[in-house]
Amino acid sequence: GGGAAACSALALSQRDDHAQARLASTERLLHQPPRKRIAIYGGSFNPITNAHLNVAAEIMHSKLADEVWITPCGVRPDKPSLKTSMIHRLVMCHLAVDTTFGSRFGVKVCDCEADKPRAMPSVVLMRQLAEKYPEADFVFACGSDQISEV
Repeated sequence: GGGAAACSALALSQRDDHAQARLASTERLLHQPPRKRIAIYGGSFNPITNAHLNVAAEIMHSKLADEVWITPCGVRPDKPSLKTSMIHRLVMCHLAVDTTFGSRFGVKVCDCEADKPRAMPSVVLMRQLAEKYPEADFVFACGSDQISEV
């Protein structure tokens, strides 16, 4: 008799411990600040246009992301018509963003491909950004001309 009661008490105690651990985990999740959602808007941006800037602004206004990072690609062997250097396209993006949006609006330019010899596959870029910025969630945005490629 006494052994069964002790086993029942132990089982109840363990169940209570598990419930308390789940409750503590849930409370931690509820009290964490929300993660920043960053849309990576990739493209050649040769040149960056008002349409590109409007897409970035629309992403922000629709609250689909907290920030939009316009990310010009590196050299693309599949796009031989892309003659403008990465650094020139990057500078054009900075000029366009800086003269269009206020510094607190959330549209930025990402230079993560600037030092690469060629464009990174999107999935590789997204993985690298997730590793570099573990506190953020990344989503990918691209022009309708790239949907079939993604």
